[in-house]
Amino acid sequence: MNKSYALVWNQAMGCWNVTSEWTRRRGKAGRSKAVLAAGAALLGLLVQGPAFALPSGADIIAGEGGMHTSADGKQLTVDQQSNKLITQWNEFNVSADERVNFQQPGHDAVALNRVIGNNGSDIQGRIDANGQVFLINPNGVVFGKSAQVDVGGLVVSTQNLSDKDFLDGNYRFAGNSAAGISNAGTLSARDGGSVALLGAQVSNSGVIQARLGNVALAAGKDITLNFDGNGLLNLQIDGGAVDALVQNGGLIKADGGQVLMSARSADSLLKTVVSNQGVIEARTLQAKAGRIVLDGGDSGVVQVAGRQDASALDGQGNGGTVENRGAQVEVQLAAQVDTRADKGQTGTWKIRTHTLTVASPESEATQRGQGTPTLRSETLASNLGTTHVELTSSNNLSLKAPVTWSSGNHLGLTAEQGDIRVDGPLAASGAKADLTLNARNGSLHLNDNIALTGAGASLALNSGNGHSLKDGKAVTLSGAGASFQANGQHYAVIQDLAQLRGVDNNLNGRYVLGNSIAGNGASFLSLADQRSFGGVFDGLGNSIDNLSVYGTGSAIGLFGANSGDIRNLNLERISVSGARSDRLNLQVGSLAGRNTGRIDNVKASQVTVTGASRFETLGGLVGTNLEQGSITNAAASGNVTGDSSTYAMGGLVGENLGSGRGVASISNSQSDVTLRGRSSHVIAGGLVGVNRNARISNSRSAGSIEMNGDAMMLGGLVGLSEGTSVTRLSNVSSSVSIKGSGRNGYYGGLVGFNNGGAVSNASASGDVTSDNAQAIGGLIGHNSSGALSNASASGNVTGGRTQWIGGLVGFNQRSAASNVSASGKVTGNGAQAIGGLIGKNSASRLSNATASGDVLDTFSLQVGGLVGLNESSNHTVVKASGNVTGGKGANVGGLIGTSSGSSLTEASATGKVTGNGTRSIGGLIGSQIQGSLINASASGDVTDAHGSELGGLIGYSQGGNHTNLKASGNVTGGAKATVGGLIGLRMDGSLSNASALGNVRAGDSAVIGGLLGQGRNSILRNAVAAGTVTAGANAQAGGLVGNLAGGSLANAQAKGDVEAGSDSRAGGLVGWNSGQISNASASGKVTAGQGSVLGGLVGGNIGSVRFSSASGQIVPVDPSDIHGGLIGANLGQQSFNSVEGEAAKVPMIGRSYTF
Repeated sequence: MNKSYALVWNQAMGCWNVTSEWTRRRGKAGRSKAVLAAGAALLGLLVQGPAFALPSGADIIAGEGGMHTSADGKQLTVDQQSNKLITQWNEFNVSADERVNFQQPGHDAVALNRVIGNNGSDIQGRIDANGQVFLINPNGVVFGKSAQVDVGGLVVSTQNLSDKDFLDGNYRFAGNSAAGISNAGTLSARDGGSVALLGAQVSNSGVIQARLGNVALAAGKDITLNFDGNGLLNLQIDGGAVDALVQNGGLIKADGGQVLMSARSADSLLKTVVSNQGVIEARTLQAKAGRIVLDGGDSGVVQVAGRQDASALDGQGNGGTVENRGAQVEVQLAAQVDTRADKGQTGTWKIRTHTLTVASPESEATQRGQGTPTLRSETLASNLGTTHVELTSSNNLSLKAPVTWSSGNHLGLTAEQGDIRVDGPLAASGAKADLTLNARNGSLHLNDNIALTGAGASLALNSGNGHSLKDGKAVTLSGAGASFQANGQHYAVIQDLAQLRGVDNNLNGRYVLGNSIAGNGASFLSLADQRSFGGVFDGLGNSIDNLSVYGTGSAIGLFGANSGDIRNLNLERISVSGARSDRLNLQVGSLAGRNTGRIDNVKASQVTVTGASRFETLGGLVGTNLEQGSITNAAASGNVTGDSSTYAMGGLVGENLGSGRGVASISNSQSDVTLRGRSSHVIAGGLVGVNRNARISNSRSAGSIEMNGDAMMLGGLVGLSEGTSVTRLSNVSSSVSIKGSGRNGYYGGLVGFNNGGAVSNASASGDVTSDNAQAIGGLIGHNSSGALSNASASGNVTGGRTQWIGGLVGFNQRSAASNVSASGKVTGNGAQAIGGLIGKNSASRLSNATASGDVLDTFSLQVGGLVGLNESSNHTVVKASGNVTGGKGANVGGLIGTSSGSSLTEASATGKVTGNGTRSIGGLIGSQIQGSLINASASGDVTDAHGSELGGLIGYSQGGNHTNLKASGNVTGGAKATVGGLIGLRMDGSLSNASALGNVRAGDSAVIGGLLGQGRNSILRNAVAAGTVTAGANAQAGGLVGNLAGGSLANAQAKGDVEAGSDSRAGGLVGWNSGQISNASASGKVTAGQGSVLGGLVGGNIGSVRFSSASGQIVPVDPSDIHGGLIGANLGQQSFNSVEGEAAKVPMIGRSYTF
């Protein structure tokens, strides 16, 4: 659609109507109402016949004058004798063959003509005046195709102008008329004069011209015209009209002057339309530049099509200005703007809107659907050949498609309160081409390439929050004499190695890299060698490639030391070595040896950094980041190789060191580096070697570390992290694989040794392998006084002859850990302690901790699915699900191998637990000394044919108050073992609300129970066992407890069958009792071999049994064996007991002994 509105001839009425083009096709309103008030239907012409009469009903109410009609009745002459004249008319119409002529005292004289009748004005003929003519008709005004108006100046309005304001020179037109004005004829003002059409809707399809003057088309209900001393017109609209419309489909011409098209709406957003579909010319004349304004206000739509011409192509001066502004500006594909000048300066096309997007035609529908104004990239590129362009958005501005131009013209992009996003390439090849981006209160996101390649080209980037470049994108300023500035500061443009070398001449200067530089393997002395660079160096996304960098000072890199700003730079194939320096304590990095300034968005790839036997610190990007030094959005890849004197090395930074002067920091950075070396006491990290009193956040590392030497600290992210509360590692991850060989080392998938620093939102996925180290972990080797939260490790951890091994942490000391997990397989070979999560945990609380990997060490002393050795540490919500395997003499648990002085709440284990000669083995805990368990469970099978103490939950338990415990796995032990479905050996303390569901089996001479193997001086309440109990010869076997040695048992029951070999003590509840039993019952069958003592409740009793019962079958192999329905052999006390069922078929007491 070329026009939003069209003039349609009404045959019946003989006049023009202004109507929406959509009306005939769709039968309903489009953006605005279907039929506009500017048409004859709203001019009052539909209620009268064709208008072919001169103006009539005149009444002069102010000023002096007269009028007469020619003899043929075709011409009306108004003879104005005063400078101002007010005449009221009943009708003011001029037919095609009629003429109205105003004879006025001079060109400054003004005649106000007000129509007070009910009909609009239909002008088809001529109106002439040597001065100015005002025509006011609230019913509307139409100038037909045959209309010819030639006056000193013309103002036509449907809003009223009061007599007083007119006489006082205050031209304020106000009212409630909804009528409009349309012109299809020719309206001409003499040189310096003005033509103003003011109504609710205004449309031009004819010709309007005002040489060296003004043309104004305005829609609203309260409009003020002001003329300055130079005759230029200022237009102000204070009251809006419903469906306000200003449209040009013809020619408007005001060379040397200005054209104003403006509208304001009285209703909702985007209901006002200012549209140009025709030609507007305001060319420079007599050195006076023209001005064209299309203004939709804060809520209107401006439609830009046709041609807007403010050029100066006849050598008369500078080009003019074209302004298109509104809440939404829509520029059509073929729109043309020309502000060129033959000899002067080109003018500017200015577009201003709320949110502005430059897009390709293919995305137009999408953009409009989002309510986003769109300027097509092809249209912008085409017009940059004929005008400067300034695009301004009060919010965000986005460029989403390529824009290329070959002229030297300027393109300005401004976002007043938002960001600018360049998501499509910008390229200008013309000499002195200029690009400016302004986001004073936002940021500049350069997500695609910008290239200004012509001589003398210039670029300005102004932003309150700086500019950022997307990886792989660059700004090119490759032409001779190119210039750059940012926020008003000028920068030197570097285009070759010689200019790069020139940085040494002003180490506090500002520089940008205009294009990539190839070093071709040349040797290059560090910039600021033995000094420090304190200026600004912005690579603009360009690269420096293939240099061999050396230095003579202690800091060696492309920049020896940096205390300024380095950003947006790519380094490729840079090799750096300290071999040519005679200094000690070298700091070596591909970008800088030492940094106390700011480094942002610098990427170093395929770098090679090597030591020089000078007790050096090596970093893939920076040797040492010191004090207040900050590194953001940085990356390094390649190789870092230490030697026998290397102290610290990192894939990105060797040392990150804060001090009293500031906290060094690294954020949003990454590395993918191979670190190699052979040095005792070296500290190496995939990202940073040493992090002390410093912070690392939102960073990650990849690659590998392989080192040989004693006392090394190796970490996938950081080798050593230590310091005060300011030391932080947050939102970090590593996939680095680590392999170390040497004594007393600390290796971690994330951190080798963490001392005092907090670690949060951290993960590691690389494998960790050691030989003879002190502590290794999938995340941290040794964690001392460092809070750990939201952390995980998934790599496999393997330690040979290593002391402490953990899937997450090798040794965790005085360090709380919450929301932590490990899933990798953990394997040791003689560790002091090994755990699926932590090897040794001392004085450190765990919460929401899980481990799911298998744990294996057949020579370790403490093996746990979660923790190997747990000392003085209370835990809540802890889980393990991996299979756990331990060896001779070890304490092995599905959750914890050995727990001392520690309490657990909400603890569980589900993996299978297997031993081979263990000391204590349990589905949850191998050995537990002091501390309480609350709400704990285990479901995996527990097996050790040669173990000493086995339990479905705990192998050995001493002290503490346990409640709500449950085990459901089968427990299988060997000869001489103490075996329980829940606990193997329980000493002291209390146990309540406990249950065991699995089957329990052991060999000869075992002490075995469905719940407890043996209870010594412990209190047991509210307990149940349901599994079968099976033992060999000479055993003490009970459905609940094998041997109750002292202590008490109450409110307990056993449901499973009990079977023992010869010479055993077997009971449905307790095999041998020397404690106190009350309110207990047993219902399982009891079977034992020859020479045994059998009881339905208790096999042998030297304690007391009260208020208890038995109902199971008693089956002695030899009927002569001692057996009883309740007690087999009673040497103690029993009272208030009963038997029933099968148990009642034999004597209640097999044999009683009295002493």
